[in-house]
Amino acid sequence: MKKLTDMTRFEDAQRFATSDALWDLFDGDRSSLNIAHECIDRHADGSGRVAVRIAHADGRDEALTFDELAAGSARFAHWLAANDVAPGDRVAFMLEPSLPYYVAMFGAIKHGAIGVPLFTLFGLDGLRLRIDDCRPKLLITNAEKAVMAAQIEGVRVVVADDVLLADLAEFPATHMSGSKADNLAMFQYTSGTTRELPSAVRHSHRALVTLMFAALYGTGIRPGDEFFCPSSPAWGHGLWHGTLAPLALGVTTGTMSGRFDPERLMKALQDYRITNMSAASTHYRMMKNVGRAGDYRFTIRKLSYTGEPIDAATLDFIDETFKTPACSMY
Repeated sequence: MKKLTDMTRFEDAQRFATSDALWDLFDGDRSSLNIAHECIDRHADGSGRVAVRIAHADGRDEALTFDELAAGSARFAHWLAANDVAPGDRVAFMLEPSLPYYVAMFGAIKHGAIGVPLFTLFGLDGLRLRIDDCRPKLLITNAEKAVMAAQIEGVRVVVADDVLLADLAEFPATHMSGSKADNLAMFQYTSGTTRELPSAVRHSHRALVTLMFAALYGTGIRPGDEFFCPSSPAWGHGLWHGTLAPLALGVTTGTMSGRFDPERLMKALQDYRITNMSAASTHYRMMKNVGRAGDYRFTIRKLSYTGEPIDAATLDFIDETFKTPACSMY
């Protein structure tokens, strides 16, 4: 029988999109499931296929393969065990998209720890609020942020640098995950706009399966797409819809690292030959306002947006520039 990823008609979605059909997309089952295995390991076949493309603010392009992320995250999982981090402990990481970011996130999840992504622009007060709330065993960050983070008591700060990567290289490149589907995998902090203390949404591994409803019918991801999401993976849109959803389906995803620039985004869309993008409304407005879209050539077939409504002028810009409508995820 065909899988949901083989179907694109509305009538097929109405008829076949069931919870059981979503589980058929994964190796795991309702008892045992691990997000890192489903997103990375099962797609690491030795072919060197790209998992993540990163458009850095300084103009560099970086491509990370499923193979290197599977090996790196396995080594990080073993490193965590050697550093007295147990399954169920929290491991926070405050990094821009990079090899260390994905190795730390998937390695923590693979080990059975709970990953806690944190926005890189947090100041001391914002970081302390979240550290005091989730009480991580470790905080993985860069050298600049480590100076600030060292002022917070009760957490060991580790700098994600060449020294750490060299240390990881001493550990095995494979790891067997034993997570249960109902085990916690991720604490995802919201922006904190509705309460004094930002709220941590606690996700289990099985949340990845539920996410597929949005992946298939919100962002419309299918095998063969070249996907891109410019939102930070420290927030829900960039992490769940922009990173975990495409990778779970074996689809290469793209993102941005560093200060956002709308021209850098358009260049990445052109150079990576992106066919499917999900972005915040403000990303589209910024591309319109910079006035340089005509300098680039796009191969977009599917667009979606989130965060807030889009004004009429920006919708006109999207239609004229990408020749396809942008669908609201709300």
